[in-house]
Amino acid sequence: MEIKTAVLHILDLEGGSLICSKAPLTLSDYAVKTYLAGCLKKFQTADLKTGHLPTNNDIVAILRDPSLDFIGQSEAVAMILHDCLKQGQEIPGGDLLCFIGEQTNQAYFGVFKLNYKPAYTHYVDYEGENLFNNLIINQTILPNVTQKVEEGFWINLDTLEFELIEKKYSFDGQKTFYLSDLILKAEVTPTVQDNLKIVKKAVKEIADKYNEEKYVSFSNVQQAVYESIETEGKLSNEKIAEAVFEGNHSAKADYLERVEQTKFVEDVPINVPKYEKKYSKQKLKLANGIELTIPIDVYQDKELIEFINNPDGTISVMIKNVDDIINKF
Repeated sequence: MEIKTAVLHILDLEGGSLICSKAPLTLSDYAVKTYLAGCLKKFQTADLKTGHLPTNNDIVAILRDPSLDFIGQSEAVAMILHDCLKQGQEIPGGDLLCFIGEQTNQAYFGVFKLNYKPAYTHYVDYEGENLFNNLIINQTILPNVTQKVEEGFWINLDTLEFELIEKKYSFDGQKTFYLSDLILKAEVTPTVQDNLKIVKKAVKEIADKYNEEKYVSFSNVQQAVYESIETEGKLSNEKIAEAVFEGNHSAKADYLERVEQTKFVEDVPINVPKYEKKYSKQKLKLANGIELTIPIDVYQDKELIEFINNPDGTISVMIKNVDDIINKF
């Protein structure tokens, strides 16, 4: 993604005001360029939800209004967010970074809410004629360039497809994903992590029901997730069911039925390499405190590692054929 133009508006929720800039940021400025690049990188590598805006959405009307230039569009969108958020409770203020970006010859309109973080800084003051340096807390510090973007979205201006990262806040006493529910007003697909939570919960319930070893079931889930993402670029629920409940047709059917009742989706729209890397190793913690990190291919090779069920109900882990041991102190 390359940002073509951008503007920064101040969303002062504590003071109840929206302070809109009338001029865009200077993209050639080193500090601006570096900060925006950091925001883009963190957003693109986040666990994003996806969706499609309905054409009757207020934001679509703004973006397609020929009488509005980019600054006017950004002000109108910022006002929608301000009017919504001032009705919520305990929502942090922040700056709204609005921008037009381009990626693979497609134009995007984006909004990142950069939540303020309190931080200490110095303050030069006087007592009479004497200068002294004091410490104060500045409540309106923007996130560091290395920190993740917590809230934001960008919209493909041609297709109206969007990608989104959001947080829940309280509105009328109820926790709500305000960006998708109140601003974009569109159905969103679960994130990869949301999908995996659905899978883990269903596997645990079915494993308990059929007295399956949960550590084995979860290890098989991770193996199936890794192979599915690597080979098919998606979370294949059939592959997961087959890997976890192989030979137990009743358990497999129960699992598939349980997942079908949720919002699980198989498509993994982005960040496939990120999840390939994350699930390429099994991480186990034993009851005696020993922790093991095992590459997927090693975990499946009984010539290298074996889990043995003992008659007394305990489990032994046998590591085999080790040529050398390196202490990574």
